[in-house]
Amino acid sequence: MTGRRSMGAMLAEIADGAMAAAATPGLRTTRIEMTLPVDIAWIGGPLFAELPKSVTRTAFDGPPSRMHVVWEAM
Repeated sequence: MTGRRSMGAMLAEIADGAMAAAATPGLRTTRIEMTLPVDIAWIGGPLFAELPKSVTRTAFDGPPSRMHVVWEAM
């Protein structure tokens, strides 16, 4: 599965981007919640996932999975 990375690496990059976008002066972000389309592959061992590369899908492409993620400050 070329082009896919571990699910943890993908989520870390998305969290970094979300936190950077939420770092608005004068605003305190305590919770970020999103639902993402995700292409997932598992062949035993680590779980690989990636955001879909394109918006357009053909009849040969399976539908992407959906992942609901919440990052919350404690």
